[in-house]
Amino acid sequence: MLSILCAISMLCCWILLVLPMATTLKLMAIMLVLVSSIYFILRDTLLLLPWSWQFLEIDSKGKLTLINQRGQQFQPALANSTFIHAKLVILNFKRNGYRLALPPVILLMANIDEVRRLRVWLRWAKQQNTQYQGDLLVND
Repeated sequence: MLSILCAISMLCCWILLVLPMATTLKLMAIMLVLVSSIYFILRDTLLLLPWSWQFLEIDSKGKLTLINQRGQQFQPALANSTFIHAKLVILNFKRNGYRLALPPVILLMANIDEVRRLRVWLRWAKQQNTQYQGDLLVND
């Protein structure tokens, strides 16, 4: 994931360099890309920031708990935009009761039994949030 974020950042900087606009605007935009890239690399890839996710737990009742580097625990509800695939899982959360949106959890997968069980649970939880009413699909 680190290499993907670095490659995207370098590509964005290169695109900004070749754009026909004022040099000061180019430099400001490139600095913005670099600062935001460093922030997301530290938060989501290297997990070095205090609000980076450290643990993901699911109890026997099916409650999802996230614990960050500070030890704070969150029990967020999954958003419908959660992406589940065999190699990648991106957990997006609803803002319910939180002042700011919680950062997503991005997991690049290997075929480990615990990870497979997490994907199964996530697909089950996603189906529980969706209700059918006649021919219409209504999301909570």
